[in-house]
Amino acid sequence: MQTFRSDRGEVFEKHLWPACRAYQIHRFEEHYNLMYEACPEAMKWIHDNHKHLWTRHLFSEASKCDYVTNNIAETFNSWIRNEKSLHVVDLMDRIRQLCMQKMFLRRKIAMKLKDKILPNVMKDLFARSRGLKYIWRYSHKEGGKEGEMLGEVEGVTKNLVHWRHTVDLHEGKCTCRHWQITSLPCTHALCIITSIRGYNIEDYVHEYYSVAKFKKAYGKSVKPMTDRKQWPQVNPGFKLWPPILKRAVGRPRVRRYKSVAEGGFGKRTTRCKRCKQLGHMEKTCNEYVYESDAPPPAPPKPKRKRGKKNVTVVPSSTAEPTQQKPSFSDPFATPSRAISTVSTPSPVTRSMSRKMLEYDLSTPTRAMTLVSTPSPVTRSRKRILELEDTIEPVQCLALSPVPINDKEKPKKLKVVRFKKT
Repeated sequence: MQTFRSDRGEVFEKHLWPACRAYQIHRFEEHYNLMYEACPEAMKWIHDNHKHLWTRHLFSEASKCDYVTNNIAETFNSWIRNEKSLHVVDLMDRIRQLCMQKMFLRRKIAMKLKDKILPNVMKDLFARSRGLKYIWRYSHKEGGKEGEMLGEVEGVTKNLVHWRHTVDLHEGKCTCRHWQITSLPCTHALCIITSIRGYNIEDYVHEYYSVAKFKKAYGKSVKPMTDRKQWPQVNPGFKLWPPILKRAVGRPRVRRYKSVAEGGFGKRTTRCKRCKQLGHMEKTCNEYVYESDAPPPAPPKPKRKRGKKNVTVVPSSTAEPTQQKPSFSDPFATPSRAISTVSTPSPVTRSMSRKMLEYDLSTPTRAMTLVSTPSPVTRSRKRILELEDTIEPVQCLALSPVPINDKEKPKKLKVVRFKKT
């Protein structure tokens, strides 16, 4: 409910909880119609996905409860927060121990109570009956007994809205329906009861809140048990294996995520000052606003265009360099290559030298200089250089860079092997 209220704008934030807490149907319809006019799709979503009773005016008068939150479930989760990591059998056994201890303590408290109604209930009613600035009037039932009185209570809300309710002390009813649903006198009934001498508040509280019902609820006990080693062995006829679970990364989380209303840290949302909606700012707002004094919508944001860098080409006045050809005396030598250098004030990096090696020498558009770069001496090349003196230089069809006539047969290389000394 809190998430739905915060994600739907100011109308739902203002009217959703009042509609939820309304005991009367006309109060509920006042807030409901405002939300329906603001967003009909949202109210349709509530009817389609929220089948539970979420408003008090639909509660049964026999339940004696008006809770619209899950505080009871949260209290139970906090009660067993240290036992949640146990196995199922150990968890149920631990819950049994907690219930056994709670039943014993409540029965011990109930034996000390001597009043008619529970003390915490009467303390709350006495606090609500103080400082009531209402106007009341009395009446009686036709043909009724002397104690059957009717009352009329009126007042003004904080917003200076006038209201009026009727109270029936004998039937335990008020037109606000708070007394019927909770079985506790509302403030209108408390105003009538406390204004008549000899009338006690506890006489108009339902027996559901009496000490006798409290003692009866905790009269029975939970029996103690031995450990699981002494339990009787039962053969169900099958083997129940635990589910295959994959452990998540990091330490397992014990506490739940709290909402912003409970003091948790939620995602920060931006509210527009122009249209009062969430998710954007006034600077980028393009929504339609009905107010004539509102600022105009922001123009669409232009797409960013990345421009290409202009490169200045310096024409070269030198002749075109040539590439050296390998000689017959050293057919395995790597021919040196002309390396072009661009006259730029920036230092020559490895990436720039790599590009200069790949530069096509047939287009002399930049100033170039010849630099001889000997190839690195590797272990295989070192072995070849050691055998260089023992190899006779011959023409090889596969290795000679000079073209050879097809009629002449290529001569094979003659390698003279020698023993290492």
